[in-house]
Amino acid sequence: MLDLPAQLTVDYTKCTGCRICELACSAKKEGLFNPALARLKIVRYDDLGMDIPNVCGPCDEAPCVDICPVYAMRRDPLSRMTYLDEDKCILCKSCAGVCVNGVIKLDTSRMRIIKCDHCGGDPECAKACPTGAIQYGSISQSTIRGRHGKMIHYLKEIERTALAEQTDGEK
Repeated sequence: MLDLPAQLTVDYTKCTGCRICELACSAKKEGLFNPALARLKIVRYDDLGMDIPNVCGPCDEAPCVDICPVYAMRRDPLSRMTYLDEDKCILCKSCAGVCVNGVIKLDTSRMRIIKCDHCGGDPECAKACPTGAIQYGSISQSTIRGRHGKMIHYLKEIERTALAEQTDGEK
């Protein structure tokens, strides 16, 4: 059986939106409790009553790697995780613009791009998450499908309610 590389996984149903993960990340990486400097982002969907942690990859495609004009972004072929070589980075912000999870950011105070590196294999966000919504380890394909299935269900529910409201408004 093929051993899958460790990665961050998210169970959206367990996230309470406490943002402790963002605080833990910024504290470890920056020495400050500042969610704006976290390498992940909690997105709140008030209409669904849910919070979703957005973490770094691995993405099926890596647009941040493809768009980098100076090859400062690279992708590990085994883990599919992307990494930034800060010495090569020219701060064009192209990677931040194409990041599908919105977790590559420009730190304007220190003028540098910041992104998750999974804390070198010991991610602080996963250790700090009080509900286990963020975990780090191997993941099976069935878990991936289950996660995406839940999101597809939520998106269909949004579409159904929007159509119902539109139909009610036309009456």
